[in-house]
Amino acid sequence: MKKLNTLVVVLLLLAATVGLNSQTFPVPKWNIHIHGGYTLALPDLKGTFPTDLQTQKNPTPYFVNNGFNAGADIKYYIDKKSTFGLLLTLTYTALSSGNVGVNDLDSNSILGIGSGTWKSNMNIFTIGVGAEYDFAPKRPANPFVNAQFTTNIIGGNTTFEKDGGFVDSYSRDMTSSVRFGAMFAAGVDVKLSKQVGVVIGGRYSFANLFGKDSTADTQTSYGLNDKETTTQKSKKIAYLQFFAGVSLYFGQPTKKVIKK
Repeated sequence: MKKLNTLVVVLLLLAATVGLNSQTFPVPKWNIHIHGGYTLALPDLKGTFPTDLQTQKNPTPYFVNNGFNAGADIKYYIDKKSTFGLLLTLTYTALSSGNVGVNDLDSNSILGIGSGTWKSNMNIFTIGVGAEYDFAPKRPANPFVNAQFTTNIIGGNTTFEKDGGFVDSYSRDMTSSVRFGAMFAAGVDVKLSKQVGVVIGGRYSFANLFGKDSTADTQTSYGLNDKETTTQKSKKIAYLQFFAGVSLYFGQPTKKVIKK
């Protein structure tokens, strides 16, 4: 996390320095970002295991606290100034609780799994479609904001390795689910040349705005179970992402050569 913060600060300083330059660039018709970064889970994704079970927190969180993201987006600008663009985004997000040591859960009859190492993972593949506004497409440092409607394919697993060996250890898979949501982002695109630049930014994702449901768990699998029931409140799958990456620019207007 400290390394990521350092990288973001360095790139922000770079953006500010380049932004002072009066140089202008030809505006692209297409822009592709390839990026990756850190993901921070928000309630009800994150939680403390097994304390939240013992206190009967409602809703029960998914116990995934942080992770990483990687993806790409492509923008097609529909105006001549390249300020307004249509956006398509593909993002993979991996969240995890990390290895959690637990002791004597049998004694409080919450899970009945004994002492060992517990871990929960969640994977989200996101397809986003939306629009973006660029504030200074001709300048070296170009701030932008965008909003997207997202389709999210969510899966994961939970594992437990019992102390003393693999006896009574288990692994359960989350039933793959599809949810629909929204994503909002802002950042700075810094041009290093007419073809290449760097991008930094952050985004907020609400992955299950629509499509929540509840399914019965089995011995080998469990559902996302984010819909409100008579015993549990609905769950909000939301997270913050910070990213940095490479920008590629295409379709700049070419200068006309006048023959004498």
